Amino acid sequence: MELKMSASYDATPEEVFAIVTDATFREQACEKTKALSYDVKVATTGDDTVVRVERKMPSDDVPDIARKFVGETLTVVQTETWHAAKPDGSRDADVHGEIAGTPVTLKGTATIRSEGAQTVQAITLDVKVAVPLIGKKIEPFVVEAIRSGLAKEHELGREWHDGTN
Repeated sequence: MELKMSASYDATPEEVFAIVTDATFREQACEKTKALSYDVKVATTGDDTVVRVERKMPSDDVPDIARKFVGETLTVVQTETWHAAKPDGSRDADVHGEIAGTPVTLKGTATIRSEGAQTVQAITLDVKVAVPLIGKKIEPFVVEAIRSGLAKEHELGREWHDGTN
């Protein structure tokens, strides 16, 4: 199931990139999404910046049909590989993720682009739940949980840029 989402910032692409690749920002995003524990790593490999976030989340909001697959908690692992800036400052990233120990995967892209006086951070993900018969029924719940987390992260990004965090 596809998920598309974007957020606009009154900032340059360089400023947005600096926020989304800041380990402290990512840790605060984990706290904002009520992670029980988390591990954030940001590393540079050649021209790429790799952001890896692993967070343990409560499964309270997981529907009963899916709870037997995840238990009381679930561990979400997401890796973004941000590539070198283009001449206009825009950037692209490959995004991969999973809910560890489950048949849930996500794969897609993220972008940071200037649009007029603003910068737009966008993400497009393909979310898969590889469970025969019920996988397609579970995917909307997974997508909504991801959407909710991303919305909180985007809100935090605006606060970071505005200096109100």
